[in-house]
Amino acid sequence: MRTRIFAVGIGLICVVSVFSVASFALPNEIAYTISAQLDTAKNIITATETVRFTNRTGTTLTELYFHVVPNAFKRGADTKYQQELQRAGIPPALIYASPNDDAFMEIKSVTANGQALAFSIDDTLMRVALQEPLADGQTLKLQIEFLNDLLEASPQAQWAATFAVRSGFRNGTYTVTLWYPKVVVYDADEGWNLDKYSLLGEFYGDFADYDVTLTVPANFTIGCTGTILSESVEGTQKIVKIQAERVHDFAWVAGPFYRVEETELPHNIRLRVLSLGLSMTATAADAMNFFNERFGPYVYPVVTVAQVTVGGGMEYPGIVMIAGGSTAEIVHELAHQWWYAAVGNDEMDEAWLDEAFATFSEELYDIERLNAPSSARSSYRFREPGIPVLTRADQFPSLRSYAQAVYTKGSGVLWMLRWVIGPEQFDRLLREYYARFVYKNATTQDFIAVAEEVSSQDLDWFFDIWLRTTKTVDFSLPVGTWRQLEDGQFETRLTILRQGEALAPVKVVLYLRDGSIVETRWDGQQTTAELTFKSASAPVQAEIDPDHDVLEEHRANNILSFPASLLSEPLTLEEFF
Repeated sequence: MRTRIFAVGIGLICVVSVFSVASFALPNEIAYTISAQLDTAKNIITATETVRFTNRTGTTLTELYFHVVPNAFKRGADTKYQQELQRAGIPPALIYASPNDDAFMEIKSVTANGQALAFSIDDTLMRVALQEPLADGQTLKLQIEFLNDLLEASPQAQWAATFAVRSGFRNGTYTVTLWYPKVVVYDADEGWNLDKYSLLGEFYGDFADYDVTLTVPANFTIGCTGTILSESVEGTQKIVKIQAERVHDFAWVAGPFYRVEETELPHNIRLRVLSLGLSMTATAADAMNFFNERFGPYVYPVVTVAQVTVGGGMEYPGIVMIAGGSTAEIVHELAHQWWYAAVGNDEMDEAWLDEAFATFSEELYDIERLNAPSSARSSYRFREPGIPVLTRADQFPSLRSYAQAVYTKGSGVLWMLRWVIGPEQFDRLLREYYARFVYKNATTQDFIAVAEEVSSQDLDWFFDIWLRTTKTVDFSLPVGTWRQLEDGQFETRLTILRQGEALAPVKVVLYLRDGSIVETRWDGQQTTAELTFKSASAPVQAEIDPDHDVLEEHRANNILSFPASLLSEPLTLEEFF
């Protein structure tokens, strides 16, 4: 998601069918079959879902859990999400376009082998009690009947970041996300990840394969996760068959007003752009080509860029939702097809693994493709947010602090790592990390392990300081001397200081009278050091970290000038005090 500080015709019907085959789930194998009908007069989805679940947890299960996200928006409900809205000073009623509207998911029944199973719902989580224990390796097939009342969103919900409204309809266009009961991830660290829908933070899902059949009004255009295999019109309805493999969610958009542009990209990738007026194809194609070159080939056959009226500035596997259409928004969301869609992660516990990576990728595109200056980086004028990057998303006190820590500082950590291990090694690192964890959910520790392997360096100190603490660093140049040697060369000595508990290597540059420079790298492990430079010309100025590679907030003391009137004479330490 990029952060910033369905009505089509009365009485029309949309039918959805989804089938998922077990594949790279972590650790469970899960298959979904969903048949859903969208009533555009009432704006509700009624559906049946079959879930084929193979237990790979290594333990016997007596219950299953599902996300039922639409319940977060039920009017008057005391959900975690609505509590957080209120604490942020946002009345929950603001998310609705109409005072009479509502949004929720009603579970009508859950059965297995024709027998009803007991279930209970707490906020946006549903617990299903199994009739018999499910041993490791055993498979169970469940049937769920549900109703999803879609939200008619207020104009402010065009951007997902405003209210965290990601699904609904407005002005005849539907954004359909987080819309079906989805199995909660069970992992080795936490067991069931029972995270309720939150104002801050996003998702965590198992990879699966989907076969989807959407029946929509005949004048609708569909954009979705996966590949559209066929379309046919029968009377007033259009039947669209879709396939998506190895994805951890399924999202779609629909409406009668879309203009479609399709472009073939290298690596047999088809780009579909669904626009309501924005021009997005050229930017999207260039961003996809850039990321293919830098990180490795996009792993899905189709990528869809869709302009939306609800929940824009958001990413889902194979599809991104665009609100404003700026280059930054399009590039950022497409970067998520590498960092979130192909390489998954727990976005509640470790949001930086997708948001910081997407921000870094967006900035890399700006600098290398659009020739933006290095100051275009969001972390260039760094300010410590005062809360660690690796803080659970729902523990941040505000959207602002979340953005400052996860997006800005998180991307800055990646830029700094690039400086620490070198650009070539860093490029290798991202390509190797991507190749190794495609179709998997990665962790911060996974990334650290690959970084250490590629760079042949111990980097625990680096990540511990810059991700897990709010320690700061302040470099300074309090004094410098120079003298001309007998051979005509000039010798300059600088005293460099490091204050603060954070550590980082740093570049020190000496600018010379003839316009040339000499530079060195200080490891920054000690609190002070004396650096010696030899040059063919007298010094004019010395500067620490001119490229802002290090996340340093106070930079006024990073420059030491040698007065022009003194350039012909050696300087002593005493003259600087």
